[in-house]
Amino acid sequence: MWYPLLDWVKVRNGIEPMCPGSIFSTDGRLLRRRARTHRIAITSLLSLLLPVAFPVHAWHSLLGLQEPVTRVDWGYAADRGPEHWGDLAPEYAACKGERQSPVDLSGGQRVRYSPLSFRYRSSPLSIVDNGSVIRVETPPGSYMSVGGHRYQLEGFHFHVPGEHRIGGVAPDMELHLEHRDQQGRIAIVAVFMRVGRRMNSILSRIWDHLLGMQGSRFYGRQTGINPRFLLPGDQSYYAYVGSLTEPPCTEGVEWFVLAKPVEIDRSYVHRFLRAVGPNARPIQPLNGRAVLASLRR
Repeated sequence: MWYPLLDWVKVRNGIEPMCPGSIFSTDGRLLRRRARTHRIAITSLLSLLLPVAFPVHAWHSLLGLQEPVTRVDWGYAADRGPEHWGDLAPEYAACKGERQSPVDLSGGQRVRYSPLSFRYRSSPLSIVDNGSVIRVETPPGSYMSVGGHRYQLEGFHFHVPGEHRIGGVAPDMELHLEHRDQQGRIAIVAVFMRVGRRMNSILSRIWDHLLGMQGSRFYGRQTGINPRFLLPGDQSYYAYVGSLTEPPCTEGVEWFVLAKPVEIDRSYVHRFLRAVGPNARPIQPLNGRAVLASLRR
């Protein structure tokens, strides 16, 4: 006979079982009698199943708990800061390359507008804090396309202050939506965020879990998000070829930096700084690279 493990987990956490006929009824006498009999057997069963069929992180995900993640060996200050990234590890050598990001987008060459198309799906909130960047992971199924070429969305993260600039001015915050095509080429859509008074429900759901993460992973099975609602209505953009703005600073990244900012409430910036701190890489030289301005008007 198969005893419902989920009911047992819920009872252990003080949650009413969903199945009325479960042997793990919340009736006090029955619970005490049955729990003594089955606790050892179920614990043994879990110890066998968890490493293979249902890994520990899946239980964390199911219950909306945090779990530790490996912290990165780089940061944004002192001897772990951006000016030292290229020397911290051999795999970070590209950080000293000639085609790095972010850049100042001033003077972009005007070209015919070629729209970006976004097809993002809603998904449960999944956050990873590696100690320097808080990243929201997204499952397969969401994508953006430009010129008929499709890039799958893999996740997104934020920088405060913003990293790219126009005329030397950086936005208050910058969103990076990370994509990859079938050939493995990386494309990042950057969204400028400007302080105002507008609340954003998607940011609020993410921000509710920022404080106290400190190098952990959070999965909110019942908290839905859709990054489509973090984009401005006017999706004119600047395009150029650069790199990741964090180690390993991989080059050959296609950047699409949206020209119009999204307005956000000042509290989002303040809360991010309390949880993460400033995490913007300084501007990198263009070194002769072209910046294209694909603007609607």
